[in-house]
Amino acid sequence: MKIAICVPCYGDTKAKFTQSLACLLIHTLTTKLLDEKGEKIPVEADIFMMSTSMLTQSRHALVAEALFWGADFLLWLDADHVFPPDTFVRLWARNKPVVGCNYARRDSPTAPTAAKSIDGGNNALVYTTEEKAQANELEEVSHLGFGVCLIDMRVFDALQAKAEENGETSFLPLFHFEVKGSTVIGEDVFFFKKIRDAGLKVYVDHGVSWEIGHIHENILMNAHANVQKGRWQARTDAARKRFEDRAQELEAAE
Repeated sequence: MKIAICVPCYGDTKAKFTQSLACLLIHTLTTKLLDEKGEKIPVEADIFMMSTSMLTQSRHALVAEALFWGADFLLWLDADHVFPPDTFVRLWARNKPVVGCNYARRDSPTAPTAAKSIDGGNNALVYTTEEKAQANELEEVSHLGFGVCLIDMRVFDALQAKAEENGETSFLPLFHFEVKGSTVIGEDVFFFKKIRDAGLKVYVDHGVSWEIGHIHENILMNAHANVQKGRWQARTDAARKRFEDRAQELEAAE
């Protein structure tokens, strides 16, 4: 099984993202994955990065890289996210053509990225709750973000078949920004509409989603320091206690 980890990035990746990626690679390559016969699946992974000023161009180029490499799965990871080491394994275990994660938008106030169609053709936001996460719920949605999303590469065969059925020679474009009034519709919405038009479904894994973080820079003021005074002191005290306990262990060992 060949896994193409595709990362569009503009400039440097975030340090915490890099740490998450390293842990994910170690876990994925050292976990024993079994096929339907109970036999071990050999796993190969590679990382593809593309940095352009146009996100849609980067995503198209990354899909091309994954197809050319002969990937079986494409794991989208955006460079400003953090995720658990077993992210790929858990998403892969869902055995769905498209399954991804719901996460908070990089905004304040924030909201989730996943949505599903409701009566009248409108979309309603899908919230990942602690209850859904504890139940490890899998929910069908209309679209979600590409921050953490696993795609079976056979999806592109289905997209090509649909394009030819419509009298087109190619499934391109896959990603496109649309402007509706004062609103810009993201490239993810465009992609997942093509997926659904090809007869495929899109799912959110609420269990993994609960552990996804979207890195967001905040402006910290003295007001925050005052509100968080107790939490700061508790963390400082805990760190000091761990140090003192360790020092006592070393002294006792001597």
